[in-house]
Amino acid sequence: MRSIRVSSAVVITDLGVSDGHKARYVVTNEATGRHFSADARALRFLESLRTDGSVQNAIQRSDVSPPHAARLIETFARNGLIAGAELDVAAAVAKQPLEGKLISLRFDLANAARLARRLSWVGRMMFSVPMVLVWGALVLLALAVFLNNSAQVTASLTQLPRGGPASWVPAAMLFVGLKAVHELGHILAYRIMCLREGFDPGPIRVGMMTFAATPFPYTDVTSAWRISSRWRRAAIGAAGIYFETMSVAVLVLAWAALDLGALESAILQVAVFSGALTLLFNLNPAVKLDGYYILTDLLRQPNLAGRASQAARAVVWRALGAEAAQPGALELAYWLISYAYRWTIFAGVFWIAYRFDPRLSVLIAAAAATLLMIRPIFGTMKPILTKVTPMRIGATALVFGLLIVLAFVPFRARLVVDGQAFVYRTEFLRPSEPARVAVLDGGTGVIFAQPEILVDRASLVTRFEIVSNMARTRGLAAAELAALEGDRASLQNRIAELDARIARLSPNVSADAALALLSGEHFNGQWVSTATEDAVAAVTIPTEPFLELRIRQERLEADMSEDIQIRLTDRPECTFRARAEGGWSNFVARDGMVTVEAAPQAALPQCAQAIRNGAAIVARVPLPPRSIAERLRIEVRRMLQERLPFEEEA
Repeated sequence: MRSIRVSSAVVITDLGVSDGHKARYVVTNEATGRHFSADARALRFLESLRTDGSVQNAIQRSDVSPPHAARLIETFARNGLIAGAELDVAAAVAKQPLEGKLISLRFDLANAARLARRLSWVGRMMFSVPMVLVWGALVLLALAVFLNNSAQVTASLTQLPRGGPASWVPAAMLFVGLKAVHELGHILAYRIMCLREGFDPGPIRVGMMTFAATPFPYTDVTSAWRISSRWRRAAIGAAGIYFETMSVAVLVLAWAALDLGALESAILQVAVFSGALTLLFNLNPAVKLDGYYILTDLLRQPNLAGRASQAARAVVWRALGAEAAQPGALELAYWLISYAYRWTIFAGVFWIAYRFDPRLSVLIAAAAATLLMIRPIFGTMKPILTKVTPMRIGATALVFGLLIVLAFVPFRARLVVDGQAFVYRTEFLRPSEPARVAVLDGGTGVIFAQPEILVDRASLVTRFEIVSNMARTRGLAAAELAALEGDRASLQNRIAELDARIARLSPNVSADAALALLSGEHFNGQWVSTATEDAVAAVTIPTEPFLELRIRQERLEADMSEDIQIRLTDRPECTFRARAEGGWSNFVARDGMVTVEAAPQAALPQCAQAIRNGAAIVARVPLPPRSIAERLRIEVRRMLQERLPFEEEA
């Protein structure tokens, strides 16, 4: 490469702090306003380029590695600091990541410098100590009003989905107004803080941006790096939230004090949404909005997002044996947080798409995998393919190939659930209809009696005998005989119904069953109903051993095997096999749980012969072989649908 020229508009600002043993600086092109963070080695490299324009000499003098030098040259070219006959500046200009464009797009619209000059008095007033104290008092008072009227707040939020345009329009107008006030805070803060530093702020560009397909106004105050005080720079980032929260507090207090009619619900709705968006987006440092700039200014870490991406790449490069600078812990931590946040945004878009059309969600998932996995991996590997030994490349490719293969190769799957084993069935006795309780002597039994049924039955039996005798009378006409037979059949049906009621009322307790009174003594001689909370008695009946398995509704699947392996919890070495009764998909879910009954396939093994009633067990239910990808698909489907399609509650 021939001589490289360094722009005369380069300005270096010392941040006055050290990151460990590395001093931090900001390198700026005053002609374009572009700036970036640098350390002492990067500055020595730039100064060497300024001296003789030789990259090789600059590498030797500044003690930077060739890969690091290549990245520095790319950074210098991208920011317009250097130029040269063989330097392809256009190729070196970094573009915003494609996933970043899909998440956030910006459209520049106007210069707000004139508006800032006209409203300077508002900025001077707002950024004074008395007004900050007033802001704190207003926010606390509005929060207290919110908490004291939580029922009305909840009611206003529930009205929004079914309110229609009549309620949406006022809320939308208030929300847009709040966002305009938010951006006005940034505009005025930028002007006031620049003036306090002693220089003119220059143009203040404003426009619209979309974040996660949601439009927002924005203010470009990236030139705030010229302000030396980190607290003033952080104040510019926090000014939007400062203005917006004060406006929300005033609206809430006006709602509490005045009769605002149709605006009352809109104020509460917008106050809630404004607070939620502030916490989720504006104050969230994982995305380059207010919270990000506040954090980077207070930590004196400009361009943290860019350096975090380089740190993540450096980890991979070093793992593959390529030369790379030691990544910082802060940069790596921020990259992990911001990367997880991008996945969260795509997950939200995926959920919305799935609710709209599951086929569309497949495209969203493919786009997320491409933009957040495939593309970053390709971008990380491409610059170092020629700097890594073929053996390392082959080993890495082999590992990735095995992971991909394993993701789609089915292997054994099973569902582990808890349950209990029973050798007795316990039934709780309650009357099937209102009845009088009678406890036998010694508490050995309980009887439910309803004298009216016996009286009615005796009366019906008498009438039945009368009608039967009349039907046997000689000389009856055919019509009379048919009428009597009809009455006789009707009386017989009514007697059978009463007999069934008497049978249901009478507890059927076998000789080998054990009966225990629960509240029978309390109810003895009294009338009780089926609504009685306490059972009158409990009957324990010996039975063939059976199992109850409790499975969460969303875990139940249509293709479950009925062959189950059982292990006693208190005796792990004791195992036996069981079989579900009735078919898995026939069970009904109650309170989100499905209770499945199963029976041992053969006689219990010796270790389980003396199993106690209600003993805890662990059941392993075989499932069809599944790959990791298939399991992930099922888990996502469960999360989105809450239950599988074939499961229906009774």
